[in-house]
Amino acid sequence: MIRNMLFHISVVLLIIGCGKYEDSIENPSPNNILVEVEAPQTNGWSTEEIAGTRSGITKTVKQKGEYDLNMEVSTLYYPAGYATDEAATRWANMEDNITFRVIAYKSATATEISTANYAGYGDYKLSGSSVQTTKSLILPMGTYTFIVYSYGNSSAITTFTNSSTSVPVTNGQNFMTYVKAGVVINNTGSKYTLSNIVFKHHCARYRVQAIAQAERMGIITACTGTVTLPKHNATYSFTNNALTAQAGSGTINITWSSPNAMSVYSNYTYLLPQTSASVTIKLNLTIGNKPFSNRSTTLSGVTLNANNTYYNNVSFTTTEGYIIGGNIWANGNLYYTAETKKYGIYPNTLTCSKANNAPDYFVFNNPLPNNPELVTTWSDSRDPCRKVEPNSTWRTPTLQEFNNLLSYAKGVPKDGYTIYGDVLKLPYSSFMRFTDGHPHEPYFDAIGYYLCTTYNRHLQNEFIGGEDSSTGEIIAFVIRCVRNK
Repeated sequence: MIRNMLFHISVVLLIIGCGKYEDSIENPSPNNILVEVEAPQTNGWSTEEIAGTRSGITKTVKQKGEYDLNMEVSTLYYPAGYATDEAATRWANMEDNITFRVIAYKSATATEISTANYAGYGDYKLSGSSVQTTKSLILPMGTYTFIVYSYGNSSAITTFTNSSTSVPVTNGQNFMTYVKAGVVINNTGSKYTLSNIVFKHHCARYRVQAIAQAERMGIITACTGTVTLPKHNATYSFTNNALTAQAGSGTINITWSSPNAMSVYSNYTYLLPQTSASVTIKLNLTIGNKPFSNRSTTLSGVTLNANNTYYNNVSFTTTEGYIIGGNIWANGNLYYTAETKKYGIYPNTLTCSKANNAPDYFVFNNPLPNNPELVTTWSDSRDPCRKVEPNSTWRTPTLQEFNNLLSYAKGVPKDGYTIYGDVLKLPYSSFMRFTDGHPHEPYFDAIGYYLCTTYNRHLQNEFIGGEDSSTGEIIAFVIRCVRNK
């Protein structure tokens, strides 16, 4: 009885093992061969010298923006030898933890690939210098063409079906392939190792460099964005090892990892090859602790070639202020011209009249300089900054806004001025006292007071929120306006 039971079990196992191409690694059929894979490499990213004229190689757009925050965008190749990891090489190690797929066809060449001679597929993941098998590929003896592909990430690849001899690709995927044809496998009951896999890059590598204007802005501390291209989807064909992009626009995200500098590079993303493309870049970023959203520009005639690395320089500039402490601060202090009855902003940040009857000293919430009329409750209608043409472009800062600015102060007074974050300089303006309704020449003992919207509070360079001496005299101060939006 026991002998008969053992014979029956053996027969069942033999029938199950012979009926499949794909089986477990631990117990393959004796007539099939387990396909293992050596750690693959890539052909390295191409880096080209910028040669000849700049036209056709560099695309530049200048665009004036809100608050006069202007954008200048250039599209460039990475110059050869830009950095060690950018240098063009024949062989380059793959990033760790990348998944890839091996598909086998019973054919001697790629041109003979068809759904009819499909033999199976296996999935693998690079782990250090070795390869882990996620789904094993087991084949009978024969001659095969292997199609190897990866989307350049650690995510599991969508299950393959034998309904076609192609796979889809979209922007944002680092799509790579390798074709190995005419492989003869005849070591029955053993293993075959697929070696010397060198992936070919089918997309362009791309990143964005956001740049804040030196001596005008604080650092960039946050940045995200999108890129929209006319071709977003493509199909890779196994038979001719070609990637074909289809018309149909799409948008991908661009990300930065903890930016904290005047110039910050995004992480790499990957774009389908296309020519004469119209590319729209849209960024949301924080400069000098002030957020800016939907900063957008479009570049036309852009060409992206496979296996090349490109980047966009997106430079932000302004001529109408300083971006720091969460605000856009005016170029200079506020002044009033009696002859024209107009308000203006000094073009130089250090200008201060420092004279009796000066046109740039204002009493709290008084729209006219040298006017001793005193009010104690702030009203926007009386704000002198709001009277600078065009109307409502500027306003007097709040106490909190000035405190935020002072939190960026660094260094010590230099040449009579305090330097804020090496960006904005404020003159030692002191203050003017009124006696019998007449202003007197300002005091200048290396102090600088600035009016804010809180009564009986003013700002001194060395101190945050210095209290007024409350002598009973009416006092006038200079004003450094901020943008009203």
